[in-house]
Amino acid sequence: MTGIGIGESDFKMLRLKDNYYIDKTEYIKHIIDNQSKVILVTRPRRFGKTLNMSMLKYYFDCTDKYSKELFEGLKIMGAEEKYTSKMGYYPCIYMTLKGVSERNYENMLLSLKTEAMEIYQQHRYLLDSEKIYTEEKEKIKEILFAREDEITLRTCVRELTKYLYREHGKPVMLFLDEYDVPLQTAYVEGYYDEAIRFFKTFYGQTFKDNPYLEKTVITGVSRVAKESIFSRGK
Repeated sequence: MTGIGIGESDFKMLRLKDNYYIDKTEYIKHIIDNQSKVILVTRPRRFGKTLNMSMLKYYFDCTDKYSKELFEGLKIMGAEEKYTSKMGYYPCIYMTLKGVSERNYENMLLSLKTEAMEIYQQHRYLLDSEKIYTEEKEKIKEILFAREDEITLRTCVRELTKYLYREHGKPVMLFLDEYDVPLQTAYVEGYYDEAIRFFKTFYGQTFKDNPYLEKTVITGVSRVAKESIFSRGK
């Protein structure tokens, strides 16, 4: 081992650098066994949520050719076939909202456009696919250049799950880290009403009755309120 990767939250980088790692890969088994379509994990800050989410993404992602090497020697490799067969099986989307912490609603939308652009960039190969329609490729380009309007932004993740499902012929695993940061910031900065309207649609469209999703794992500090933001709003 070369040392402790202080502050390193990317599982792949931690493993490639041969840093110390407390083996939490059996957590993958709990995700597979959990029958819920949406799994919300709430833990305090600095609790290792992002590293675990990164680990899950690299394990399940069918576009990562080196996932087996990253998990070599870890506990999950000795698990039953029902678990190891899921390695590199699903198309995956990993999105983090921890950087979406802005002082007003307009800047929040701009920050979200940047996040959308980054996750679409990871799947830019869809532009070369014969399974994606011409008009859909134009929508993808709008997001890649951050030219989408607010309505398109609200549905961009759901649309990406549709494209990936069609491209790979498999449902999508979605990992959303720090889901509550934008809303916490909006509350403090005074634009909560605007933000909650946006995210009710954003989360509702993405998670609720989405036929293209296999499972969604969400992390944050806050538990979901009685008036769920995962339901479609008006």
